Amino acid sequence: MIYRLKFIFLASILLFSDLSYCQGTRKFIGKLVSFEGGNQTITNQSVRLVNLGSGVTGTDGIFEIPINNKIDEVTLEIVNSDLNIIYPAGGKSSVPKDPNSIIVFVVGDSPKDILTKAIAKSNNEIKNRLTQLGLQQDGIEQTLALYIEEIQQLSDIKLADLTDQIELASKREQFYPELASAINSYINEAKDLKDAFKFTARHAFNDDPALQILSGAIENYNFEFEKINKNHTSYIKKVSDYWQSEVKATETREFFNYALGEIHSANIFTLNLKVKDINDYNRGNFKGSKKSFKELILRDITKEQLQLERRLEELDQRAQVLLSKLAM
Repeated sequence: MIYRLKFIFLASILLFSDLSYCQGTRKFIGKLVSFEGGNQTITNQSVRLVNLGSGVTGTDGIFEIPINNKIDEVTLEIVNSDLNIIYPAGGKSSVPKDPNSIIVFVVGDSPKDILTKAIAKSNNEIKNRLTQLGLQQDGIEQTLALYIEEIQQLSDIKLADLTDQIELASKREQFYPELASAINSYINEAKDLKDAFKFTARHAFNDDPALQILSGAIENYNFEFEKINKNHTSYIKKVSDYWQSEVKATETREFFNYALGEIHSANIFTLNLKVKDINDYNRGNFKGSKKSFKELILRDITKEQLQLERRLEELDQRAQVLLSKLAM
């Protein structure tokens, strides 16, 4: 009987303690968003609330950290990363009354890094403009040297950091047209291929000129496809190196994954195989009804072409967003 009473007493204490603990804590929910735009979330990033606890962002950029109910303000820090909290200032945030509210933290380069990159870009723009005006190279270099000297007097930016950013800005300026040309050329040829199947495929049965138009569109597309298929890994690396942005590199990688995966492998590759079916039809290499075989081919082409049309619209939008961000 005594042991039973002791057990009930201890269980009551533990239950009371658990209830007290639950009543004294709540969750603080935050979300990391990239300053670079597009509401790009920061995933798998360790964070901590100063003197309170730690957490890790999920695939949606959201983290949850338990805090005491009595706390009305927190300070967030990014762990093991070069990212800085740009907003709210200093990572400080009031704790919302609603425990399910999500506080957004905008992260990116430090203000000093942003300023250094802006100055480097400005330096190159001045150089290009003075060159366009036909001024002598010696005079241009002297002007730029005085420009950088004045900048250093007004800020604490190191010459080495500024020189590095000027070099990176030059590399970005040289590489951007190559990347933009490869992306736009691929999209244009993919659109031409889609139109060829949409307007010409029906006439390619027993019509050599129509079949040649279709084959020509495929050949032109394949040329641009091979170019980005061969070089896309290099393009992604250059974006990462020249823009020094994992977010931009990730967006570039996702663009090419969509182009080479959803567009090419899922739609265009299947469409291209239909040319073989058309050739089999023209040569009589099929079983069953000639009319049924032709209708089956056209039905498959229409299905793939409509899906490709929707996906090309998505690809075009992604390209515009990506190239506009890289042009900044």
